[in-house]
Amino acid sequence: MSALTSTMRPISQIVDYEPQLRHLQQQQHDVQLMQPLDTVKLLTLNCWGLKYVSKFRKERLRHIADRLASESERDDYDIVALQEVWVKEDWDYISARCANKYPYRRIFSSGIISGPGLAIMSKIPIKRTTLHHFPINGRPSAFYRGDWYVGKSVSVTMLQPTSPGASPIALLNSHMHAPYSLTGDAAYNCHRACQAWEIATLATDLSDAGYAVILVGDLNCRPGSLQYRILQHEANLKDSWELVYGATDLEEVKQMSPVDQILKAATTCDSVLNTWREQRDPSEACRLDYALIDDSKLTPISASVEFTEKIPGIGSYSDHFAYTATFQVLPKFIQCERSPASASEKLKVYNDFSALVINYIRTTNKWQYQWRMSHFLVSLFICVGLVPVITVASLVVPWLTSGFYLAGLFIGIAGAINGLIGYLFTKGEYRNLREVIFQINDRYTYLKTTAKFAQI
Repeated sequence: MSALTSTMRPISQIVDYEPQLRHLQQQQHDVQLMQPLDTVKLLTLNCWGLKYVSKFRKERLRHIADRLASESERDDYDIVALQEVWVKEDWDYISARCANKYPYRRIFSSGIISGPGLAIMSKIPIKRTTLHHFPINGRPSAFYRGDWYVGKSVSVTMLQPTSPGASPIALLNSHMHAPYSLTGDAAYNCHRACQAWEIATLATDLSDAGYAVILVGDLNCRPGSLQYRILQHEANLKDSWELVYGATDLEEVKQMSPVDQILKAATTCDSVLNTWREQRDPSEACRLDYALIDDSKLTPISASVEFTEKIPGIGSYSDHFAYTATFQVLPKFIQCERSPASASEKLKVYNDFSALVINYIRTTNKWQYQWRMSHFLVSLFICVGLVPVITVASLVVPWLTSGFYLAGLFIGIAGAINGLIGYLFTKGEYRNLREVIFQINDRYTYLKTTAKFAQI
């Protein structure tokens, strides 16, 4: 976490915001209470549940579970989507604590370590669930980041229709690859864009099949980013916050007070009001948690940021705030046709996306393959060269033999691992990226063809 000393704020100064924030949030909640009966209220929250890394993990997640299980009218949700529930003990407590309130619960399993951390709790009966693993999702060599090992995915939960004649809800819950810098290879922009593309394809198929699609989660992308535009224009999903309150100028958000950043811009991450991010610069506050919807089948009524309070003696519930929105599920007979994104907007998305993928293939993917295979060949050459050295050393200086042997073993293992990653992983990543390019070209060609026919 990077922070400038000049931007640090004492906790006492941050706590002063809480009474004003609670009052304004209550006003937003009062609006939610005056809704038609056939509505669905959902909450999405990144729980920050990293074992050994997240501070007060066990205590915080238990407080989250206790609050979700409470009879508080404010925290009475129909659907709860969670991310970063990575420890079985935490999910067992959440599931048991919320069993009476949310009879339909599910945690999703994937990956080598811990799983994708996605969970769903619902008052509405769950008909079917499935999990789609992202084929492009980080690198195994970045073990210290973990995205590849947990198997980042998008879960799909298909719910029973909320009323006769209403479309069934398909809830997509995802936590896309994290950015570890704003620019460069560590930003993982290409990986997240490919993940957004996978989600967009899935969301489109579900919407065409008659489902009211809601995509929730920590999508690790900001409004206006390429990933956001892919979901907006390719999947034709609308931002529930902007449908209720209108679009927000990101430059204006940087100038807002921390309270207004939450109330007027729904900033859920890197807010100085969050005890785990209080040393951030206020201009870094951003919105990463969303509920993107098919607005031909759903109408958002209200939206707000929740779980901004602090747990006494611990701090904020998570390093993210929660996002909640209430929707009216439209009967089929009054649903409108989806208004597709304009051809020019889609073409720009396709051009930007293909340029990003092609650049990644030509630079990062190519470089990863070359240096790893070079390391493997050099290691192989050194290990072969150490054989006569060890033989001679065993005769002349016996005590050096074990040192040469251990050095050769270490060099050989490191080279073999890099060789496997270079040959197997980077080759597989290349083919997955090439498939994405093919898919973009298919959409581009179809869009250009239909545009020509429309002009005839």
